[in-house]
Amino acid sequence: MPSTGHDMLKRFRTKHGFIPAVHPRYTLIALTVALMLSTFGCSPFIWEKVSDKPVDLGVAPQAGRWANSAAIKDTIGALAFFDGTGGIRVRGIGLVLGLGENGSRECPKRVREKLVEMLYKQRFRVHAEIGQKLTTPEQLIDSPNTAVVVVQGTVTVANSMGQPFDISVTAMPGTQTKSLMGGLLATTNLNIFRQASGKTISGKVLARASGPLFLNPFAGGDAATKISPLQGTVLGGGKALVPRELRLVLSSPSYLWARKIQDRINAKFPADPPTAKAISPSFIKLTIPRKFADETSHFLSLVRATYISTDPRFVAIRTQQLGQELVNNNAPHELISLAMESIGQPAISVLSGLYGHAKPHVRFYAALAGLRLGDHIAADSIALIAQDALAPNRFKAIRALGKAKDIAVARVALRRLLNDEDPRIQIAAYESLSDRPDTAITRKHIGSGNFVLDHIPSARSTFIYAKRTRSRKIVLFGDKPQCHPPIFYRSPDGNITINALENDIDLTLLRRIPATGRVSPPVTASRDLEKLIQLMGSPAGVGAHNKITGLGLDYSTVVRAIYHLCADGAIQSKLMWEQPNIAELFGPSRPTGRPESEL
Repeated sequence: MPSTGHDMLKRFRTKHGFIPAVHPRYTLIALTVALMLSTFGCSPFIWEKVSDKPVDLGVAPQAGRWANSAAIKDTIGALAFFDGTGGIRVRGIGLVLGLGENGSRECPKRVREKLVEMLYKQRFRVHAEIGQKLTTPEQLIDSPNTAVVVVQGTVTVANSMGQPFDISVTAMPGTQTKSLMGGLLATTNLNIFRQASGKTISGKVLARASGPLFLNPFAGGDAATKISPLQGTVLGGGKALVPRELRLVLSSPSYLWARKIQDRINAKFPADPPTAKAISPSFIKLTIPRKFADETSHFLSLVRATYISTDPRFVAIRTQQLGQELVNNNAPHELISLAMESIGQPAISVLSGLYGHAKPHVRFYAALAGLRLGDHIAADSIALIAQDALAPNRFKAIRALGKAKDIAVARVALRRLLNDEDPRIQIAAYESLSDRPDTAITRKHIGSGNFVLDHIPSARSTFIYAKRTRSRKIVLFGDKPQCHPPIFYRSPDGNITINALENDIDLTLLRRIPATGRVSPPVTASRDLEKLIQLMGSPAGVGAHNKITGLGLDYSTVVRAIYHLCADGAIQSKLMWEQPNIAELFGPSRPTGRPESEL
């Protein structure tokens, strides 16, 4: 029998504010009851009616302890949660080239068949990578100059928008490969995979990987710190081939609410194709707009923080509530800042009054929201926090300035921080500036995509910084370092030797060619570190007057040489290696959350 109006009212109120899903023949009855209920103060989200009385709309799982916060109540995040944001593991079998005699001819039969098939399909890319067109896949696999490897990575939501990600490479177990040092990973397809009943099940191709291998040049000799020469990383070598699909899952299914959330997201984040599409009473499909390709995590946070009601009266009341709550020491300050940002320009009037608040957290989170909304006064406030050596949110302020690409004050503040007394601050400011051209940074691309050499002449202190995640970069802060004889350095694989007697004006380099084992004639090099790096990393070649223009050494080998020259005192400058705590300021170097597979 059909439900009575009393039953439907009861269902409506007990479903956390949702219009219940009913059989189509009763839809008209449900809508009639809902219209009658509007007179008695139902949810402002449906009727745009503002009430001072809190409305219980249910809480999504991620709301947790902050369920009663003004930054959670009445938002999309209170009604729905994300599905599909975990990292997806991908794996493939590839071939590393350029190992000289350190590779292996061994390859299991089944692996060989798949590898040959992939290499033939990728033959044009592989030919370009090895610089010749006379080698077949079979000949490549059979050469001791190559090694069959297992290639793995994790595709996150951010990666799926075209951002490169790091790839781990390990020599195939059971082969006689000696070392992967100096190797180049040929283009490799990466499939989704999962383990089931002790077997690996592969799915569709989701990503592709290639590039020079990076082996940790600072590995120690003890078992706890020693890095295997059979394992390496291709920094930023992975690229997703298809965008990830995300979904919002409603805590309580409802066509009405799914459509309402869809319309609210599309109005706030207009894009073509639409950002949100309700595909069922439970699910809303999300497409990340291109403008957020570099800030996918922030976009998802903004979606959660978006209020469904746009009624000006609701917005005015909620903005005041957020401002009052932000002052509370135990409030969810970051969520409040996001909620203010989601409100937009109407929040500026409240935020601006908090930029100079006595409490540091209030100043920071109010100015953070204002900065993201384009308020230049907020940019001044964030810049002051970034310059304050005692500010608790100093690194976050530097990161925020780096995201404010259209505000000149932000760039000026970051340039000033390149000259800070704390090298960590200098590095953080560099990271925030390095993704865009800037006059404070002199940039040279060494080799054909080998690595980047940056110089910051204005920096107060002199030191060297080397990246180890997502990109290959060597950065010279301050005055360009010089090499001071006596010097003797020989790389572990013997591919480069640097020598200079105490009174020598220049350095003498010997380059061993891994493919042939031959050693070059002595090469004269400048004691200027920048010129030395350029010579080592540029493609092997000879210019006018038979002058050597490059030795073709990979990034890992160059960084290792700099490290040892610094450690021996031949370079009187400190080499600072990218540390995990600094890397985490600009996005996790490792995927977070539960790994997923989509076979």
